[in-house]
Formats: sequence, structure tokens, C-alpha cells
Amino acid sequence: MLGAAEIEYLAKACTAIANEVSDDSGFVPIRNLLARFDARLIVRPLLVEGMLASEESASNKNKWLVLIDSETYQVSDSALAAESSRTPLDSRLRNTVAHELVHSFAFRPSEFGIRLRNLPKDGADSEAVVRAIERETERLSPLLLWSEKGLAKFLKDKQRPCSIDDLMDVVRGMGISRPVLISRLGLLGRTNRLRESSGLRNIAIGLAEWNKWGTALLKGWPLFLNFDQNIAPAFCFAVLQRDGVLAQDVLKDPLFAMCGGPRNSTGLTVEAGTAQSPDLARMEIDMSCEDCAKEEGAEFMYVVHGSNVPFPKYEQR
Repeated sequence: MLGAAEIEYLAKACTAIANEVSDDSGFVPIRNLLARFDARLIVRPLLVEGMLASEESASNKNKWLVLIDSETYQVSDSALAAESSRTPLDSRLRNTVAHELVHSFAFRPSEFGIRLRNLPKDGADSEAVVRAIERETERLSPLLLWSEKGLAKFLKDKQRPCSIDDLMDVVRGMGISRPVLISRLGLLGRTNRLRESSGLRNIAIGLAEWNKWGTALLKGWPLFLNFDQNIAPAFCFAVLQRDGVLAQDVLKDPLFAMCGGPRNSTGLTVEAGTAQSPDLARMEIDMSCEDCAKEEGAEFMYVVHGSNVPFPKYEQR
């Protein structure tokens, strides 16, 4: 029902809205998002974390409501009004609100200058459009939560690829979760100038999860890859294809934390290539992960920095 062009219109609208409502640092306060969508936040008991609703006003215009579950989230009017990059609301709450606001595009695209071709007026086909947009909301909501203005400010003075500490500063300062951060970077188009900045070149950023043995599972989603000539470490493609792999199966360093050791960083030489031919070359990488407790099921972020000139497999180093 929705083609690539329609999804692109929605993405551009989200990007523009985030830039419009963000503060000078690029942070997007939830109160500003709600105001831009002409919506109110209501905290009450629900059977789900959040939902979108509408009510008819005296002017016969629908007023939009974002309902969130009071047992899942605790947020006061004063906290909402005072939210800033120094005191962001809970990242899960922020994502829930953004998700529901993106969902509202299905019911009023013209209010945001979005024209969806062949948009049905009513009936089953209209419901199909709503479902189609609903499927895209989780993919598009990061665009509302980390503005392009904020992303540009973050990358402006970076002379080398982002470190794990840089990325965790974003998680805290922008009020976003690790998956939202990685997904937002993944939404940078191939022609977006920010993708070519020094902070995002020859880098992989992904999520992993501690298991009961004190080692890690590299998760298949989300994973941001941006390497010159599209030649990336082969284990990144294995992670994507298998939807996750054990760290010790692809990273041969028993001293690295993700393999059960004490160190949060490592330097390795690994196979590298493309998705179709993952073992074309060898690449020197530096890999680091968050310094956190190895609690079973706990999710954490890792970053891989690769050399910008991979060398053939047969060449000895």
C-alpha cells in the first residue's frame, strides 16, 4: 500500500519536525513534540504501554491524545515542563510517545504536508494504510527523538570515529535508548553528508547481550555499518545473517570482556569483505564495549573501528 516514495515523505516530515521543535543543543523535548502534533499526554491505567486516541473538540476538530500506562511510566506535569538535555524523561517513555505521534500520520498526513498517493477514503483499504504506517512507526520514530540538528552538532568537531564514551554521552544527553541511537544512524541516507563525517567513517555500532556464562551475544538488530568501499569485518555480516552470534565464536581474544575476559577493548586482525563476499581481505580493527556489570540478559553497546585500507588475505602483517 505504501511505496518507497511515501515512506520517504514520512521520513522527511519527521526530520523536519524534530529540527523545528529541538532546542539549541538539538535536544527534542517531548512537550514540544506534543505541541507540534497538537496532542495532549494523558497518564492513566492501560492494558498496553501506550496508545493514540482522539476526542472531538467544541470546534468539531479532533484533538489528539497520547495515552500512556500509569503503571509502566511515572511522569509528572512538572517533569514534562522542565525536561531538557540535563534532565531528560525516561528514554522508553520518550520512544513510546514518539511512536504514537508517528502513528497519527495515518489519520492526518495532509496536516504535515504529506501527500500519500491513492489514499483511500474509508473502508478496509483505509485500515490497510493505517496498518502500513503502523509497521513503519518504530523505524521512523528515532527521527523525532534525535534531531538532525543535534546529530550535526554532535559530529561537527569529531576528528576520529566515535568512541563508546561518545555514544553513551548521546544516550544520556539526548534521552534516547541504545537501539534508538543505532537506528537513527541507520536512517542516514547514503547521500547524507553526515554519514561521511569523520565520526561515522569506518565504524560499526551494535548491541550485545550478556549471557549466563559471562560472555556476550552480538545481536543482529540494530547494527550500523559504514565502511569505505562497503568492506566491513566479516563477523558483522555473520551477525546480520544469523540474527546474532556468540562473541567468542568470531572474536579470538579471551581477554576481551565480550569473550569472558577483563578488558573492555581489544585490537584484532579479522577477515573482511562485503555481504556477498565477506572474506575478501583482512582488516585491523579496534573494538570496545560499555564498562558494565555482566548481568544475564543485560543489553549493552559496542563499537568497532576498522582500518580504512584493508589488505589482501594472503598479505602477511
